[in-house]
Amino acid sequence: MESNKVEIENNLKSRQFKKSNLISNLVVSSKFRSILMLVLMAILISTVPTVIPFLHRSNAQEPAPSLESGGGVGQQLTIENIEKYIAVVSGIAEIGVVILLYKTVKDFAELAKVSKLQTEVRFRPWIGPSSGILRMAEKSDTDQYRYAISLKNFGEVPSSAVTALSAIFSSLPTREIFKKEPVSEFNLGPLLPNMEKKYWIFIDTEKINKSVNGVSQVFVALYFSYTYVGGTSAYGTISQYDGKNDTFVHRDMWLD
Repeated sequence: MESNKVEIENNLKSRQFKKSNLISNLVVSSKFRSILMLVLMAILISTVPTVIPFLHRSNAQEPAPSLESGGGVGQQLTIENIEKYIAVVSGIAEIGVVILLYKTVKDFAELAKVSKLQTEVRFRPWIGPSSGILRMAEKSDTDQYRYAISLKNFGEVPSSAVTALSAIFSSLPTREIFKKEPVSEFNLGPLLPNMEKKYWIFIDTEKINKSVNGVSQVFVALYFSYTYVGGTSAYGTISQYDGKNDTFVHRDMWLD
């Protein structure tokens, strides 16, 4: 029974942790890459305009060479070539900035989608059982065995209303029984983060005794539906009574 409790808690917590961790990694890598590339391109473009005036000032300070040596013409051609190269590099850098700006806008659009997904996954209630179905010490006034299961909100946001549906069968039911068969319904009210509530289940003494003697079986189907700002979600489970150990074993579990 304790292993079922630990398994349920670990499944709910690991699902929430994996999604939050993946979202955080995507956000950090995308933002860092875009910002780094924009900074490098900005430095390159801001450096280009200062290089050409510096070359002109250096050329003006040098003594004029003689026409016979031809040094002045060669130096002039070299400066002109450098200016052309710088102009080409500057143009390429500006084109690169435009491309990076486009990619940055695209990344921020993806970031908005990721933020929405993070809000849907993290900032919402996650309600599920924190214990198995346990038998209470005494019977009820109607000579029925009384069992209880604890519900807990593992999320960071409260649920405004939790509704519990339950039904007892002598054969293994399917998940669709809550849509087709008449079931017992009870309103558990709101459930705050890390808050627990117990839901009681009443089973006829005759059914329990038959299961203990191996005459028939007892199955309990539970469905907990809860609402929050983002919509409605639910947790369902089907358990079978073990007469030898007086416990319930989960046969099926699902999230809606």
